[in-house]
Amino acid sequence: MEVLQTNQLEEFDRSDNLKYFGNWVNDIEVYKRNFSDGKPFKNVIIPNFLNENIINRISKEFPSDFGSNENWFHYNNPLEVKYLNSNVEKYPTTIKDLYYTLSTKQIVKLFSEIASINELERDPTLYGSSLHAHGKNGRLNLHLDYEKHPLLENKERRLNLILYLNKDWKTEWNGETELWNDDVSECITKHHVTYNSALLFQTNDISWHGVPEKIKCPQNEYRKTLAYYYISPLVSQANPDKYGVDSDGYRTKASFIKRPQDIYCPQMEKLYDIRPQRRITQKDIDDIWPEWTSEKY
Repeated sequence: MEVLQTNQLEEFDRSDNLKYFGNWVNDIEVYKRNFSDGKPFKNVIIPNFLNENIINRISKEFPSDFGSNENWFHYNNPLEVKYLNSNVEKYPTTIKDLYYTLSTKQIVKLFSEIASINELERDPTLYGSSLHAHGKNGRLNLHLDYEKHPLLENKERRLNLILYLNKDWKTEWNGETELWNDDVSECITKHHVTYNSALLFQTNDISWHGVPEKIKCPQNEYRKTLAYYYISPLVSQANPDKYGVDSDGYRTKASFIKRPQDIYCPQMEKLYDIRPQRRITQKDIDDIWPEWTSEKY
């Protein structure tokens, strides 16, 4: 199911979309080098991602009706505590326009150059691309994203773009995006929540990332991000021995894993086994770990 409307996308494709962005669009070679040199896998932070007018409008328009609007799905389980809104057509105008802008041929070409992926494409379904909000006790445990696109034939997720939208986020609240090495033995890089900065990173079999430290912000604060994902023709090979794959040898859902410092927990291990297949439900928690709450654990 395509989310992006063809006629609107064609209209955006005819526009000069660079006006939405900061000066980084004039320094592509610099960001290409920095992306290639990123550790533990290819990644780069792009400061001042949007021009000041656009980022301020997006920050102001970001929907805040998390618990009372059906457009927000509440993940509330031991692996992930957050709100997610993927209903692009119901987004405020400025935010919806940004999703179209990020989908234009002009902008896809920029990220294709930075990441050296010639066959990079926009995802017309915007599968997984969404608004995120992590409140007090929120978290997103270490995971690999889906590999083979579950809706488009022979397509693969290749790049993640995460835009930070909080003006006054405090470091003591946690919320850093952590990037871990390939055997999940060490966190190599932490990206702090910095207003109008964007984290761009490759998606593959070693791109372990997450927000695993419990967020300690006040009750009415939320870590707000905008996520967009780029795809390409399928290049990965099916392998039944890869982590979190289905019967075809590909990941089609996020697959989570424990950190070395995390205490072994049999309930968590059961949830790790469920998550590559589907979302974790309240029934799963009631059956496996009925005493769990985000405040207690």
